[in-house]
Amino acid sequence: MADPLEEMYQAYKEPIFRYLRNMCRSRTIAEELTHDTFIKAFKGYGGFRGDSSLKTWLFKIARNTYLNESGKFSRKNEIPFAEPELQSEGTTRNIETEMMIKQTLQRLTEKERSLLVLREQGFSLNEMAEILNQTEGNIKVGIHRAKKKFKEFYLEGEEERR
Repeated sequence: MADPLEEMYQAYKEPIFRYLRNMCRSRTIAEELTHDTFIKAFKGYGGFRGDSSLKTWLFKIARNTYLNESGKFSRKNEIPFAEPELQSEGTTRNIETEMMIKQTLQRLTEKERSLLVLREQGFSLNEMAEILNQTEGNIKVGIHRAKKKFKEFYLEGEEERR
């Protein structure tokens, strides 16, 4: 019989890493935070009551880990500006667009960034409400406002590049 903790790790390590990577801009820091998230999850697995899905529970741990550690990283000025992901098939234009998206995301508040990143990763409004400790109504309004603000910042960035 397979180890449930190993199965959990294999199933969720990449989505958790992507979420944290989008939140903190640094591959190295995202790797550390992913590691910390799973250590906390493994330690707390016996207390998981199943009130929410395992995925929602893990992302809540990941977000709390990020929030707890982000102050330490920013105080030390360890968070570098958006690191580009090199893609073998990607063109310079795709890399520039990806960097613009990451830079725009970083101009948003943590809450706005979380809303957009979690939604992009396919979370339902209910799951997002559980992770962020808010009502579904607040999540809907927050997503709308975050998208609007993202669009404004993105267009400002495009104008500056011209």
